[in-house]
Amino acid sequence: MDDHGSAAHRLAIPAIASAGAAVLHATAAGTHADNVGLARLFMLLAIAQAGAAIVGFVRADRVAALALVGVNGAAAFGWVVTRLTGISWIAGLEVAERPGLADTIAATLALVAVTAAAASMARGPVLLPPRAISSAAVLVGVLVVPGLADATAHDHGDHDDGGLLSADADHADHDHDADPGAGTDIAEGDDLVAALSPALAAGDHGDHDADVADVADDGGDAEGGDVDHSLHTDEEHAAFLAETGAWPRPWDPTQPIDFSGVEGVSDDQIARAEQLTEATLRDLPRFADVTTVGALGYRSIGDASTGFEHYINTALIDDDKFLDPTAPESLVYRVDGDDRTLVSAMFIAGETPIDDPVLTDFAGPLMQWHVHDNLCWGLDDDGVPVVKGVLENFGGTCPPATVNAGGENPMVHVWIAPHECGPFAALEGHGAGQASVSDGARMDQCQHDHGGDDHAGDEVIETKPYDPEMPIDLGGIDGVTPQQQAYAENLVAATVRDLPQWADLDVVEAAGFHSIGDGATGHEHYIQWDWIDDDRVLDPDYPESLVFEPQPDGSKELVSAMFMMPSGTPLDEVPDFGGALMQWHVHGDLCFTDDPVAPKVAGVKPVGTPCAPPLVDGTMSPMIHVWIRPHECGPFAALDGIAGGQVPDGEEILCDQAHGSH
Repeated sequence: MDDHGSAAHRLAIPAIASAGAAVLHATAAGTHADNVGLARLFMLLAIAQAGAAIVGFVRADRVAALALVGVNGAAAFGWVVTRLTGISWIAGLEVAERPGLADTIAATLALVAVTAAAASMARGPVLLPPRAISSAAVLVGVLVVPGLADATAHDHGDHDDGGLLSADADHADHDHDADPGAGTDIAEGDDLVAALSPALAAGDHGDHDADVADVADDGGDAEGGDVDHSLHTDEEHAAFLAETGAWPRPWDPTQPIDFSGVEGVSDDQIARAEQLTEATLRDLPRFADVTTVGALGYRSIGDASTGFEHYINTALIDDDKFLDPTAPESLVYRVDGDDRTLVSAMFIAGETPIDDPVLTDFAGPLMQWHVHDNLCWGLDDDGVPVVKGVLENFGGTCPPATVNAGGENPMVHVWIAPHECGPFAALEGHGAGQASVSDGARMDQCQHDHGGDDHAGDEVIETKPYDPEMPIDLGGIDGVTPQQQAYAENLVAATVRDLPQWADLDVVEAAGFHSIGDGATGHEHYIQWDWIDDDRVLDPDYPESLVFEPQPDGSKELVSAMFMMPSGTPLDEVPDFGGALMQWHVHGDLCFTDDPVAPKVAGVKPVGTPCAPPLVDGTMSPMIHVWIRPHECGPFAALDGIAGGQVPDGEEILCDQAHGSH
């Protein structure tokens, strides 16, 4: 007959594994002490696993085995759920979390405990030799040590430090019991920003046409290409921002997430903001195919002409989910012809005061919620609610048949694409909406002081010459919004990086570019005529024209891109991408040979008159240079003389001496 001590050996391995998992969860309870609910959950789990381990050590019956299977099975199941979907009814675990080292080790140990204990019940107690038990104890100890190191590191950048039910970014309990009103709709864009009144909720919220006057492009992504969003900062500037706690910081989702060092932000708020950002980066791409979101209830608000198109699911504004990237109230896509690239979620808190602690305390100064309370809404001919304008345009009172609405639904973006103004950036102009703080205190808009005092918009910023070897800084131009500056800087940085792929003329000609025969002017343009009317705009991977400078030895040096809008685009309808920094021009005075493949410039004519046969008029496409070497008139300089073309009425050809090479 076995003595009491030998009987304990029969469940030793599952008991040891359960004890190891208990140690990790007890540690997790300590690292999550700032979230009482989570800390208690981890501690209860640790006690249960430790208790099951003790029972397994002192007795070898079916009750002990069932205790080990039940406790550790529940722990392993909880880990799987929190990694796949999250647990909406447990504060801190609402959003799915990717596996980390500590929680994966704890889950593995729990699974070992379940498997070994279940096996003992299936085949009956088996007496284990002391050496096997010792080896198991050593192995568990080896696994627990790195798990302890990871759990106690609590690195906000990695989000891998939690326990089995890890929630590195613990959320407050955000149950939305208020009824935001059926049909509440919010549209936000550069020429369409809106919050829809329940009084106008009837009908299908499909494509909306709005007449809000301001048109501006978002600075987060240069339209039509994969842009290097290092923007006008470099590693030293980024380090300076982190060291000084400046916020917002330029956002690059390919880099580790780190929102630390911002004054007035608690560890809880940092953790929640980082977890939300990580979860959005992970989960939002499920909506990347815009052709599928209609079936999910999302409808375009018809703002594609701004370069970004918002799709809103009004039913989700009234659900019980908060900041959930698996069910975002709005999706934001970058527009590239017929293509749509998902770049951001826009979360909406329906019928919630903008100063509600649920919003303001979630991430503190890291996130700025805003509303739109200055819009006048009416119905179009199809009964669809549309923005008719802003209050300022109507003397402070909405005209008949329209209503003022939109101040009841705070919203915030979370970008999965790089953005100069940070991961939670708002838009500019009317798109920025109204916040609970002054414009100068907002933390969701660009600050271009480059490390000085808080930029309130009234100080003079020193301009810097454009040098593609240096960080791109196009600040200091009066009337240029931060968003326009960011867009221009993005475009230049991307062109400097990507255009050299076209430096080899053999590559250029193989890609279908043809010289227009203007090398005698000192600059020779090669044009890919098929790309003028494609669906790409301002894309250095697909430039419509390349500018080469003939060299004394007969070679040609690539010096600039010449981007062209689709043929027939009126000069005054080119989107205001970069404001006063970017001046577009046309050539209405050139005549070309009648060659359908490789036309060449063969004469000039007065603007507005036809070319004399056999010459033909050229394509009227607004165009702009982006230089990849210093230029005395800045990065967007036109050429001199006839090559400078015609600019919009009332303007003179721009020479940006503020950013010129002098």
